Amino acid sequence: MKAHNARKSIRKLNRKGGIEGLPMELMIIVVVATLGCGLLVGWMGNIDTPETIGDVSSSLNQIEMKSDTQSVNNLKITVTDSDGDVIKGATVVLSGCGVKYSSKSTSVFATTDDNGVATFSSFNVTKNTPGIGYISVSVSAGDYGEDNTRRIPVVR
Repeated sequence: MKAHNARKSIRKLNRKGGIEGLPMELMIIVVVATLGCGLLVGWMGNIDTPETIGDVSSSLNQIEMKSDTQSVNNLKITVTDSDGDVIKGATVVLSGCGVKYSSKSTSVFATTDDNGVATFSSFNVTKNTPGIGYISVSVSAGDYGEDNTRRIPVVR
């Protein structure tokens, strides 16, 4: 009977010991998790936000056509980033309304200069039906992504 009572008291001690050790393990886990999260947040705080194309503006508000095909001279597209600084070396492509160079049938594109301006000296626009069409201006620049938000109305 004494041996049986001794086993019961040992089991009670083991249970109490296990319960007393649990809060210490839990505290260690919480401290390690907190330090780990703090390190990750501190590390990620040093990552710079990516640059994006901020604004694409056109020297022409619209193109008014008097015939099915018309030549457009001296269109300037200005490209700036989200901070308002010009983007040098961006590729600007015009599409829609049968846009093509006068002498070639290739796509109409230009690259921005040091002032962030892409100049299109001469290209043709074709619109056979009355109404409004649009020339889409697509801009892409390394480290800045792409922008397709600018459209130039073509009215006939």
